[in-house]
Amino acid sequence: MMIMCKYLLKMIFVMDLLISVPDQLAPQLRSLRKARGLTQAELASKLGVSQSRIAAIERNAAAVSTGQLLSLLKVLGVDLLLRDTQAQAANAAASSQSSHPSALTPTHSPAQGQW
Repeated sequence: MMIMCKYLLKMIFVMDLLISVPDQLAPQLRSLRKARGLTQAELASKLGVSQSRIAAIERNAAAVSTGQLLSLLKVLGVDLLLRDTQAQAANAAASSQSSHPSALTPTHSPAQGQW
């Protein structure tokens, strides 16, 4: 029973990491590597690069190309998700408007000749 509970907790727990500025990427990559129990050398071996290359990426993520970043994330078991925040804002605004009657929509039965 205890094993089942641990398994369920592991399945349910999902962590999203918001990266808003370039300086946030390197520490997150380092944290993900450590969370997977990998040393820089082990991660480097899986990617076919040197340990010093992983160290450089963890110091300055701007040093990694998009292709290298995607490979690194794949090895770490992480998906890259792009979220359209402008579409989210537009959907939220539309949802908000549809839940509140418009000033032009009558809220009672109009008398004849009235709106």
